[in-house]
Amino acid sequence: MRNSGKWLLAASCGTMLAAMSSLPSRADTVTITWQSTSLSEKQFAPLAEEMIAEFEAENPDIKIKPILVARKEDWTKFATAAQARKAPCIYRGDVTTAAYNGYLHPLDEFFEASGDDFKSVWPQDILSAVTFEGSLYALPVYAGIYAEIYNRDLVEAAGLDPEALPTTWDEYSQWMQKLTTEDQWGTAILAGPTTTTTRTLLSWIYSNGGRAFNDDYTESLFSKDPKTVEAIKFYLGLAEKDVAAPGPATINYAEQTTLFAQGKIASMRNAYWGLAKVLNDNPDLKGKLLVAWPPANTDQPRTVAKITAEMISSSCEHPEQAWKFLQHIVSPKWQTRAMLEANYMPLRTDVAEQPEIKNDPVVAKFLEIGAVAKTIPAPTPVWADVAGKDVVQALQEALLEPERLTEILQELDETVTAKLNDL
Repeated sequence: MRNSGKWLLAASCGTMLAAMSSLPSRADTVTITWQSTSLSEKQFAPLAEEMIAEFEAENPDIKIKPILVARKEDWTKFATAAQARKAPCIYRGDVTTAAYNGYLHPLDEFFEASGDDFKSVWPQDILSAVTFEGSLYALPVYAGIYAEIYNRDLVEAAGLDPEALPTTWDEYSQWMQKLTTEDQWGTAILAGPTTTTTRTLLSWIYSNGGRAFNDDYTESLFSKDPKTVEAIKFYLGLAEKDVAAPGPATINYAEQTTLFAQGKIASMRNAYWGLAKVLNDNPDLKGKLLVAWPPANTDQPRTVAKITAEMISSSCEHPEQAWKFLQHIVSPKWQTRAMLEANYMPLRTDVAEQPEIKNDPVVAKFLEIGAVAKTIPAPTPVWADVAGKDVVQALQEALLEPERLTEILQELDETVTAKLNDL
């Protein structure tokens, strides 16, 4: 089997945004810095440029300065800056962890003053996901619902039926064997150093009816829930069966989509936004992407849905102007365009009901899957550390020493449980 080599995240899509950030400001102009990993992604960067340009034209006294950052450095860079009271004004990340550490500016006053028309488009359960200890700390931007995505051409080339995608683990395992050839692998295991590793792992755990934490998030259950252990063994076992791309310790969201776009893997576990990146990398795949429920080992399949939100840091010297830009980001116009052009699933009810979004069969499938998905990040202040460090380290160790899986998961539970209770 051919070696996959090193898959690098293309940074060229951020060139224009970087140039914009270096433009001089007038003496009377307020500068609002905006850190988001999306600003470096091909499917969103052009949209962000237009979004910023329109806002600055309408608000000549406010300049938006993009901060480009790689996913693996995102939280560390923000937290380090926040501790020094120099964090960017606007940050797209984990609300609970940031709010618990005092890194965020509460938004209740701004939200209440925004009027009923604006407040009424946000479902209460969605707002609850960006609320900490009774205060609103962010505006929900979009949801990442994890589904299984297949390359129709590779499915048909393997003699498989694109109209009968796998629904069980057994069927999935058989498909991965047939989709693995000398030039490609069936799928990829994500074990790179970001929270995408944990999101993908949780989707497998939930597809087996397992749990990673108890109900009040005071105990880690990775080694204690039999269904969870079974799911982890099956997922990591794809590497032992040689149907997953090599080098999982370096594969994150970006590397996975690159492998898929290049035809090196035939399927990927990804959110809706992953489709846009794939099509930007390989436009020839348009109309050839198949979306299905993640295969399940239970009659009540579930997956994960990551809520992504924009928040204002407590370091921001101009929170009123930052709030104004947040409202611009989540306006119907830009939410709709983000959906159509960057595959970012909106959370405003008025946007989701628009015909060009509601009647899209691919969107309908993701919404169907997302209707019973478990939302993340989990409501614990230590989520970023647990999801981006502890679980990742455990998976990497288990891939290197599969015979130690039980011991590794027990150590993970001990470490995570201690963090969940050390608050």
